[in-house]
Amino acid sequence: MTVEVPATYYTQVTDPTRVELPVTVDAGSGSSVLGATLTVDASEVRGKVRLYAKRNCTEGAVYVFTCRLTSSHQRYRLYDLVVLGADKAAEPGAHGTVRFSFTGPDGRRAEARTVMTAGTPKLWGKKLSIEDAPAGKPVEIWGGVLNRGPIAASGFGVTVTSSRMVLDRRYGNCRYAESGPSRAYCFFDTRVEPGEAYAFDAPFVVEGGEELTKTSVSMSIFAPGQDAGPYFNEDEYTVPGTGPRLGLKPTEPKGFAQLSGHIPIDTDQRVDVQAVAGDLRGTPGDVVRLEVGLRNTGPGRIDARYFRYEIVPPEGITLIPPEKPSPDPEADESPYWVCSPWEPGEERYVCGGKGLGPGASETQVLRFRIDERSTGTGHVKVVFKGGYAERDSDKGNNVAKITVKVTGAGDGEDRSTDGRSGGLGWSLVAGTGLLGVLALAAVVPYGVRRFHRRG
Repeated sequence: MTVEVPATYYTQVTDPTRVELPVTVDAGSGSSVLGATLTVDASEVRGKVRLYAKRNCTEGAVYVFTCRLTSSHQRYRLYDLVVLGADKAAEPGAHGTVRFSFTGPDGRRAEARTVMTAGTPKLWGKKLSIEDAPAGKPVEIWGGVLNRGPIAASGFGVTVTSSRMVLDRRYGNCRYAESGPSRAYCFFDTRVEPGEAYAFDAPFVVEGGEELTKTSVSMSIFAPGQDAGPYFNEDEYTVPGTGPRLGLKPTEPKGFAQLSGHIPIDTDQRVDVQAVAGDLRGTPGDVVRLEVGLRNTGPGRIDARYFRYEIVPPEGITLIPPEKPSPDPEADESPYWVCSPWEPGEERYVCGGKGLGPGASETQVLRFRIDERSTGTGHVKVVFKGGYAERDSDKGNNVAKITVKVTGAGDGEDRSTDGRSGGLGWSLVAGTGLLGVLALAAVVPYGVRRFHRRG
């Protein structure tokens, strides 16, 4: 049986936090921790570090805690001892030993200890930004660590996380997550004194798909006892690396930053986002359906947060949004509408949508009323953000015109078209007659959203 705790534990001084002390007990093969007792003697750190017990742990003598375990598992991680930070009266660097004694139901015992320190190193990472990386090829991330704090770090951990690229599992002293986002965790036992900086002697390597245009990688660096983030769980890193060890080499304390965890990666991949619109054909008083939106012919992908599109109806034309959703929860499904404002007759509408992979489109079929004869034009226009205007390979198709072709006198009927090619041709209207047009309109629901992907 064993009890596992960090050899060194640092605590915050100026910014106290509630951090669960990482304690893992193991009853050994064929046994469980049910009925076992963990005694934690923290009397040496009283007045230096503030501790708090909850749930299965209680405080008996001053700063001596007893935890009675109720899990039926062989291995159990305890979350019931909380570190509230350094005591306000403690000098930075003051420390003491906390002793752990694990006693099983059969009387077997295991012991461990950790040195708790009032104060903490302040570990900064390299400030990195990668531009013009070759799409679909490996990308190297050269990181490092700088201690800007008042006390030395006995070692440090680093995590690298990528949700849209895959980490190469190439280092033998790192472990990798088997599922979820691609993640690596490495620990270095090198002591980092205040003011010292080290660079990794080799890069972390990530690789994404050919369509990737923009993404990011997260790198977190922390000393033992520091908060590694709300989603860090060391037990999830179960896959060992297969290559040589990742090492450290001294470097100048330049190019580091406190907020360095977010590493943006821009590739050299391009997109071609085309606006979709067409002709409004009818007579004054008619309501005409038209498909409007965007199409991405690739070869890269663009995420929704990097674009929107605007609709400007022609003069003399009223865009009629769908009816607003019914407050009745049992009503029919609400019509699709991703634009604002939600009012008819506005001069301009701004619309959002979903991300567009290569070959995908994001369109909706909207109703336009022809109020009067008009020779003007409106448009659908792509509006890029995040530098994507420079990535677009054909800026000439970022705007599509909405043209009006009005003939004859209107009778106010809703002569709808499916809008795929700018509306139903007038010659076809004449050939099918009014009843045929209305029959077609009846099967085209308003507010239809079209989201297409190639293949």
